[in-house]
Amino acid sequence: MNASGTILAIDNDAPTVDLIAEFLTDEGYVVHTASNADCAVALALEIRPNLVLCDLHMPGRDGISLVEGLRTYGLIDVPIVLMTADTAAPERLKDSGIDVCLLKPFDLDELLDCVTTHIRPDTTTPV
Repeated sequence: MNASGTILAIDNDAPTVDLIAEFLTDEGYVVHTASNADCAVALALEIRPNLVLCDLHMPGRDGISLVEGLRTYGLIDVPIVLMTADTAAPERLKDSGIDVCLLKPFDLDELLDCVTTHIRPDTTTPV
């Protein structure tokens, strides 16, 4: 696949975030990971991702707080996908700036479809 773009994946569950990173890297994306919202905001400001995949429920700051942090620091145009097992979340989060909720458990085809649908095009010029 000729995918391109940088993805930031955030989940406090290490096996989950590692699986996501490995799979999307194999699909051609550059993937950075974080295990909590505080690290994720700092990393997002550094790498300027084309898409953020974030677990909704994490210790400390949750996914909604992360979205608020990203928006506060000027990452307004970055699509954000919240990953959650909370089936009521999509309805509750309609007005929160979340682009989509990916319901857990999801399979890798669902993840890839979600990424390819929502990733912002990479506007960097290759050298």
